Amino acid sequence: QKLLEKSNKNFSNGTIALDRARAVFLFNEEQNKYVEWALQKKNNTGVDDIQLLLSTKSLKLKESGSDFSTFKLPDDFFSFTNIKVIASGGQCSSVKIQPIQAKPENIHELLFDEDNKPSLKYRETLYTLENNTINVYKDDFHIDSVTLKYYRYPKQFNVEGYITEDNTHSFNSDPEFDDKVIDRIISMCTTSFDINNENLNKLQFDINRVKSNF
Repeated sequence: QKLLEKSNKNFSNGTIALDRARAVFLFNEEQNKYVEWALQKKNNTGVDDIQLLLSTKSLKLKESGSDFSTFKLPDDFFSFTNIKVIASGGQCSSVKIQPIQAKPENIHELLFDEDNKPSLKYRETLYTLENNTINVYKDDFHIDSVTLKYYRYPKQFNVEGYITEDNTHSFNSDPEFDDKVIDRIISMCTTSFDINNENLNKLQFDINRVKSNF
């Protein structure tokens, strides 16, 4: 209701109304942008507001080769934080080793470098993020488990009263952030709505409102 009041022609000087379906789409889009902004900003204002999205999950093994094991990222994965790797080999079992992220284009060079390649003796290994998976590299040892700490996607907002793209009835689903964050996202929505619809008369007003909420 707040979003409609701030955006619709019945409550502003604008000329284009925002219906429920577009409001839901717009809110979820701007909600994801807010999370992305908070992670990039990395200040107390942003990160503290999205701590409820921080998750920890043991990853499922997708496939295992001679040089690396591939683990699938969770379906709700939004942003990477860190991983914990447990490995075994020789006389050592269930050893925690330090994972070091590498760029996919550099991994082959690092694997042939004695100072950088995976080593159970020195408790180090390499990993890459690619194609919705994590590749954890190994040499003379086996990867027992990988635990991922990450930020998940926020719960998607929805409201009953319209037909969705897949021809089903919409349903009520509340956003999970507290009111102060929701107000910021709504202000972002109205600004984006004005830009998309070239509502220049109202745009500067909404931009100022966004700035005042951060």
